[in-house]
Amino acid sequence: MPSGRQSLVAEGPFPWSGSSVRLMSSTPSEFRRSLVNAFGAAVTADDDGLLVEDENASLYFALSHQKPQRIGALQLCALRVEITVRRGDQAAASGLLARIDRATQRGGG
Repeated sequence: MPSGRQSLVAEGPFPWSGSSVRLMSSTPSEFRRSLVNAFGAAVTADDDGLLVEDENASLYFALSHQKPQRIGALQLCALRVEITVRRGDQAAASGLLARIDRATQRGGG
């Protein structure tokens, strides 16, 4: 059985191969706020998701609400995020995604 920290892109294909799907404990507005705080005008939105661009890559995040997760009395929001590379090679897409991961990371134990 593997141990240690699991890469967030492990839930689906690597982004440069098409798309990656993640399930996040966030609302669409919380996710957007995190990206805008970190990337400002590089973030644009449409009805279905968010686009983040830098000089070397462009990633699109299709967002859809999921049924909230319950753990006892605790209820956590759930957001399905499908990540698609719109522009950039493997290194550029991975670099931008790593920066986005840091920007959307929450505290925890």
